[in-house]
Amino acid sequence: MSKLHLRDLLLFGSTLAITGAAQAAEPTASADGAAPAVEQVIVTAERRATDLQKTAIAISAFGQQVLADRKIDNIRDLSGQIPNLSISRVTISHTTQTYALRGVGEADPIQEPVLAVYVDDVYIPRQIGSMVEFNDLERIEVLRGPQGTLYGRNSSAGALRIITRDPGQTLRAKAEVGLGNYGAVDVRALIEGPLVADKLSGSLSYIHHKRDGTAFDPTLNHDVNRIDLDAFRAKLRWTPTERLDVLLTVNALCDRSDTRSYIPVSQPGGVFRKDRSYSEVEPTQDLDQISGSLRVQYELSERLKLKSITAYGGFNLNPVNYDNDGEAALIQKNLIHYNDQYVTQEVQLNGDFGDVTFTSGLFYLHERFFVQRDGYSRRNALATDPAVTPGNYNFARAHNITNTDAYAVFGEATWKANERLSLTAGLRWTNEEKDFAFDNKVLNLAGQVTGQSIKGQAEKTWSAITPKLSVQYQWTPDVLQYVSYSKGFKSGGFDNRATRLDLATLPFAPEDVTTYETGLKTQLLDQRLRANLAAFYNDYQDLQVSFYDPAYVGSRRGNAGKARTYGVELETEARPTERLSAQFNVGWLYAVYDDYKGAGGAGVNADGNRLLNSPRWSLAGGITYDPPIDIPGSLRLGLNAQWQSGIVTSATPAAGGQNNIPSQGFLNGVATWTTPDPRWAVSVSVRNILNSQKPVSSTYTPSTAVYYLNFPDPRTVLVTLKYAL
Repeated sequence: MSKLHLRDLLLFGSTLAITGAAQAAEPTASADGAAPAVEQVIVTAERRATDLQKTAIAISAFGQQVLADRKIDNIRDLSGQIPNLSISRVTISHTTQTYALRGVGEADPIQEPVLAVYVDDVYIPRQIGSMVEFNDLERIEVLRGPQGTLYGRNSSAGALRIITRDPGQTLRAKAEVGLGNYGAVDVRALIEGPLVADKLSGSLSYIHHKRDGTAFDPTLNHDVNRIDLDAFRAKLRWTPTERLDVLLTVNALCDRSDTRSYIPVSQPGGVFRKDRSYSEVEPTQDLDQISGSLRVQYELSERLKLKSITAYGGFNLNPVNYDNDGEAALIQKNLIHYNDQYVTQEVQLNGDFGDVTFTSGLFYLHERFFVQRDGYSRRNALATDPAVTPGNYNFARAHNITNTDAYAVFGEATWKANERLSLTAGLRWTNEEKDFAFDNKVLNLAGQVTGQSIKGQAEKTWSAITPKLSVQYQWTPDVLQYVSYSKGFKSGGFDNRATRLDLATLPFAPEDVTTYETGLKTQLLDQRLRANLAAFYNDYQDLQVSFYDPAYVGSRRGNAGKARTYGVELETEARPTERLSAQFNVGWLYAVYDDYKGAGGAGVNADGNRLLNSPRWSLAGGITYDPPIDIPGSLRLGLNAQWQSGIVTSATPAAGGQNNIPSQGFLNGVATWTTPDPRWAVSVSVRNILNSQKPVSSTYTPSTAVYYLNFPDPRTVLVTLKYAL
């Protein structure tokens, strides 16, 4: 097996220091020559290259080879592999993703995320469409803690960056075709190369991902939770001089997967099956997504670099139909049209003057988010036939548009005081304006207005200054410690589900966080072991939440007064021998609401209760081994496992434990045989080897007796034939 393959494997589980490119140098021999040292990892953040172990922010990174060896094909496949990051294994649709980082997340997929997601430096403003399928990645980075003084939009929890490979001047092509159980078909292809020698190059990539459903719906008489997706990416790169680099990128996605069919606890005949949904709603989803970006990089001098990123994108999701109960009865039915359009512009000026380095920039976002929602809901559990008891039903129709204009000025500088001590300071000014136009009604099933019909407009502006301070000290060549203080901000907004005038015009407040963090980065045992430790404390004010109000008979948007989270994260990687690499990560988290009045309606508070989707413990580990067996070609084996303790899915726990999700673990494996001709390879990947079928989420609404569960995908097997030129 080549050194390149062994090198990149060790990137898994590393704790990097700041956002940027993750690269690995060639292995270096240990002092006694027994095994190579853990490879040096280079990151380029603050727009300069630095050693992972000499930089000072907690970040996890995955390189190309690690992603391939673990068959990580999309963001959801990273679930459980990063300390204190919860990536929901099941969401309302395949390309919609929700996240929680260090105890804080956004469970409502149509709201603005607290974990900022970037694809090739372009910010994705909604969680709809943020579950990205991977093809030809350069790396993935997860930055933990408030971000905003280096680039992009302000984010209170952290940032997830997906960086795809830029086209170069070498002809390159690859293709993968995978077939698996449940009728799975997975095709990924790419071609890249020069168009004009040393001046112009381009690349095209394509993904087709299709799979039959993993559950059956007797009401509809077909399987559900199917996947059907096609994605395209084209890049054109122009490098007329050594100083100028221009890149045009176009992305397109067509997702015709099912919306999620929930598994009701109440099933016909009193027999519960984890693979049965009885919804009467056809789970239709038509999502078309497109984006384009223009990146211009210009080297003003050896010390100063200018970078501009201009982007336009959006999606049209029409229709998206789903049933919020999973039963063969009209209880909660949603027929929705979402449309999102956004423009972003970012300009960065980055400098390196030896002992002083800096990053500075301007950021602008305009977004138009349109919602047309028709929702049916039963008022109470005693309603029977709607023709007989029409008063027991609501028919809510919401048409609204939220326009957002966000402006920011940011900067961060580091001063190297001496060979051991460095000081960093950053500052960001953010101004966000939101305009909310609404036309919402409450009707009965006959289309007659039975509640308040509201129409109008509201607007609000929020501003914030968020600083960052950090001190770094190099105790020895192999031990670095840092201490940092930072603040994060997420702007307020308006409740686009409101059907009352007072609630539609009442803005919810911005979310603010103050974070204290310290970290220790070490290399031990002649650099065969890397161990990086971080400890943090987050103090949240006006945490934004969505909650069910029984008096309102629906979901509302508001703020929890105060919350706090604190914890510890340890990420390690080791190379005991040349053929074996191993990683182990652990996160410990304490996350509670300090002040959350009215979480379950008037007088039902959540003070002292746990935050949603925040396991106390999360563990992950993996090994990759090249067995010394005498066969043509070479064989690589890999196992990775994740385990987390139980979580809650509601701020107000139910007496019967309906909102408790048990602790659970997952085991995945990959075996890859590379033929004597290294251009060809065959892999067999198995997800959820132990076929864990504990629920991963639940919803319980006492007022309507709705109680349903979501389960992870069962054991799946995929055999993939690969070719790379």
